Amino acid sequence: MRDMILNAIKTKMIGQMNAHIANAEVMLSNPVGARDRATVVDTIEKEIEELQHLNGKLNILTKYFERSNENAIEEQKAKSKSK
Repeated sequence: MRDMILNAIKTKMIGQMNAHIANAEVMLSNPVGARDRATVVDTIEKEIEELQHLNGKLNILTKYFERSNENAIEEQKAKSKSK
C-alpha cells in the first residue's frame, strides 16, 4: 500500500512537470498568443519556476520516502518471521 501511494504521488508530480515543459515548449515554438516578447519570457520563466518547485518535491520524495528494493525485501522477511 505504501509503495502504491508513493508511486501515485510520483506519477502525479511527473505529469505536472510534463505539463509545464509542454507549456514552455509551446511558447518557445509558437508564441502567437503573447502580445510582446516580455510576456513570452515571463511565461516561460514561470513554467521553469514551477518545474523547479516540483523537481524539488520529487527529489525529497525519492530521497526520504522511497525505499530501496533490498530494504523492502528485508522488511518483508522480518514481518513474516514475526508472525
